[in-house]
Amino acid sequence: MKFFAIVLSVLIVTQVKGQLPDTVCYTDGALKAIGETSEEGKQGVWKYYYPEGELNALLTYENSLLNGLQRYYSFDGKLIAREFWEDGLIEDSAAYFYPAGQLEKEGRYENGLYEGKWNFFFENGNLKRVGYYVEGTPVGPWEFYYENGSLNQKGVLKNGLEDGFWIYFDEEGNKLYEGNWKEGEKIGQWYYFKKGKRKKWKNFD
Repeated sequence: MKFFAIVLSVLIVTQVKGQLPDTVCYTDGALKAIGETSEEGKQGVWKYYYPEGELNALLTYENSLLNGLQRYYSFDGKLIAREFWEDGLIEDSAAYFYPAGQLEKEGRYENGLYEGKWNFFFENGNLKRVGYYVEGTPVGPWEFYYENGSLNQKGVLKNGLEDGFWIYFDEEGNKLYEGNWKEGEKIGQWYYFKKGKRKKWKNFD
């Protein structure tokens, strides 16, 4: 009965717009998706469902290409992702959430790739890591954190690899060691810290 009620509501709307309702079903006949189509393909908001009937996603189309705000949901109805698409390509700001609803990561896309600053979080809400992307590749300053919120390590990435000076801490905020990297390889003199004093560790040249 629920399935037919959904189809009827779409019929009423689409008759006014001159578009046709369409449905997609799982192999057992359960409703998988419902929305509007035209000669150019899918139009407007399509509703997608899990096999047991729970809402899976609300996806917006223009001529069968994702366009505009897209929303994805967990089995229990919580928002797990929010994205913007333009002509079939993910663009602009996006946010993703843990099943319980806490923010997992947020940032923006450009040409379908991570771009600019992205923040990642633990389930307890504390920052997990933060850094920058250029055309989907991690670059520039990055910081990584322990689950308790204290800084774990920080430094610079180049083409996704450590490059330049990095420093590392324990969970209480004490310095552990420091040194330089080049294209993901340790170089030069590295140091460790004991009772707050810096001591030579290894030379990687």
